Amino acid sequence: MLEVFKFEDETEEKCRLKCLDELDVYNNEILTREYEENDKFVMEVVKKEDVKIFIKNYLTEVTKSIGIDTKFEINEDEDIFNVKMFSNNNPLLIGKDGRTLTSLQNLIRQTLSSKIKFNVKVNLDASNYKAKKEKFFEKDIKNIINEVIQTKSQTKLDPMNSYKRRIVHSIASEYYNIETESFGEEPERYVVIRYVEK
Repeated sequence: MLEVFKFEDETEEKCRLKCLDELDVYNNEILTREYEENDKFVMEVVKKEDVKIFIKNYLTEVTKSIGIDTKFEINEDEDIFNVKMFSNNNPLLIGKDGRTLTSLQNLIRQTLSSKIKFNVKVNLDASNYKAKKEKFFEKDIKNIINEVIQTKSQTKLDPMNSYKRRIVHSIASEYYNIETESFGEEPERYVVIRYVEK
């Protein structure tokens, strides 16, 4: 059961202590949504373990309904729930260009959001599809950066989501003469990689 607990007190500290004590949990075992209401500090809380159980049960039902027997391994890292799926039909679970995987990921995120009003980050992968794709993406970015260094110029990348832009910025930060900058509005936001003399 995915239950949201609500606590309120005069200060954030008192509210948090009350929450941790009553739920018998540590800070790193909960997700919170905090705000002020009627001169009180309010904290809505959901246990991460409950979120994991919900994700597993929900995805088990969804994949079973499309005829795929699936097992799950769920790890949580910095409030991101990384879900590895193992099935008897990974190609169907992944879909063309990862579309089924992306749809399942969006579905579980929206379902969680409507149930508990929290923005829960869930990352689904099957048969290491995303991990392999990410490695190819990183290799492409390194090739582009090396080309920019050789030509001492700049290049504009195609629009991409914030996750991929973060990867580009992270890789580029490892190079001495390279700077990156994001431009544009979502969903057309893109990155420019440029060579700079230092």
